[in-house]
Amino acid sequence: MGTEWIVALIIIGILLMVAASKSMTKPLRWIGILAINVVIGAILLFFANLVGEMAGFHLPINPVTAVLSGFLRIPGLLALIAIKLYVM
Repeated sequence: MGTEWIVALIIIGILLMVAASKSMTKPLRWIGILAINVVIGAILLFFANLVGEMAGFHLPINPVTAVLSGFLRIPGLLALIAIKLYVM
């Protein structure tokens, strides 16, 4: 192979790597944000259960409640508590 082909392949490889890295950044960023919010929601639910234990109150910690309380934070946690009290 000639030198021109090697240089062309290197340039094409670099361009493909740049294109792949830019297209993969956004989905990975959203997955990271989702994971952080789920962890925050689980921590909020844990502390709500810790405080609610004195009153005999318990919210289940599962993916749905963790996502809801993670994305909506305190209002989401209060909504889960209100729903639990209303249904029971």
